[in-house]
Amino acid sequence: MEAIRATDLSKVYQLGERGANSLRDLLTSATRRGKVKRHDLWALKGVSFELAEGEVLGLIGRNGAGKSTLLKILSRITRPTSGKAMIRGRVGSLLEVGTGFHSELTGRENVYLNGAILGMKRAEIDKKFDEIVAFSEIGEFLDTPAKHYSSGMYMRLAFSVAAHLEPDVLIVDEVLAVGDIGFQKKCLGKMDEVRRSGRTVVFVSHNLGSLAQICERGILLDHGQLRYDGSIRGAIEEYLSMLSSESQVEIADTAKDIAITSATVTHENGRPAAEFFHDEAFSVVLRGRVRQHRRGAMFCVALLNKYKQRVFTEHKVIEELLDHRTDEFSVAFRIPGSFIAPNHYSFLIQIFTPDGEIMQELNDVCSLQVLDGGTDMVSHQDYGDVLSRGEWHVG
Repeated sequence: MEAIRATDLSKVYQLGERGANSLRDLLTSATRRGKVKRHDLWALKGVSFELAEGEVLGLIGRNGAGKSTLLKILSRITRPTSGKAMIRGRVGSLLEVGTGFHSELTGRENVYLNGAILGMKRAEIDKKFDEIVAFSEIGEFLDTPAKHYSSGMYMRLAFSVAAHLEPDVLIVDEVLAVGDIGFQKKCLGKMDEVRRSGRTVVFVSHNLGSLAQICERGILLDHGQLRYDGSIRGAIEEYLSMLSSESQVEIADTAKDIAITSATVTHENGRPAAEFFHDEAFSVVLRGRVRQHRRGAMFCVALLNKYKQRVFTEHKVIEELLDHRTDEFSVAFRIPGSFIAPNHYSFLIQIFTPDGEIMQELNDVCSLQVLDGGTDMVSHQDYGDVLSRGEWHVG
């Protein structure tokens, strides 16, 4: 059965137009007529999709692609300019910090207010109240007016209410980024629990690894239009192909005998990229030129972790790779899938001789991120830098 059906949703905003909230605004607006340039901005244009009960959808796209506008329409916060959105059952949404809260009410009172907005009876809220408070970790401030809360405290309590009062459809925006790392992981764990309980979830995040772990399906929006609708992996790959990356570095030519002129991180298909799933292989491609070969000179490729510490180092004698007649070269070092753990990395690339002369050094270049593809790892576990390939034996 369908939980959500969006049919030809469009939303247009009139830019350059100011609302007349007072007599002064009205008179000012009248004097400016004909002088203010107005134009239409289509935040959404003709978006249609269906989401079945129990399905988990990840919304992906650049800033300004229309993700938040779509969520506001689904949450009934704003109306579409045209088209329809049908949602079956109760909707719990967490779109902006403090949405649905009254600043003069205490945390305790806001729990009951949010529950009432969701259509919950007081007895249902009472049953979940202790779980909500424990999860939010703000018990000490429960009877403090919400106007004294930090944005993080708002978010903790709002997410806890939205997740624990069991709406049929849970809609969550990037607001989770407000919390600290520990609480973000806790929220993602709760969303995974919501997913396994069979409820419908619509999730927006720029953390592609989190989307890959939690979501089964992905929709990619681009300039308000639906560009891709399919598997979450497919949506992420399509999104990454849109992005410019830091995966390539160009170096001015030098007078050295052997020099690298560019270094690029690529997918197996040769496409430059800066983000990969943990089970995908990728390569570092080095291009350059040789004026004169140096006996025993070596390429060095070292992977650096987010602390700029070496994860591993690979050496290769240049003469074993290149023909002596070669003036220009292109060589690649391939790193297999399921070897590097999810995290942020970069490279140290060198050319050096056996006697220790460093002919060229490129430090902290070709930044990349390895994402948890959610295929064989435990969610939210820190796996360090390298995934073990050891063997298990009994006895």
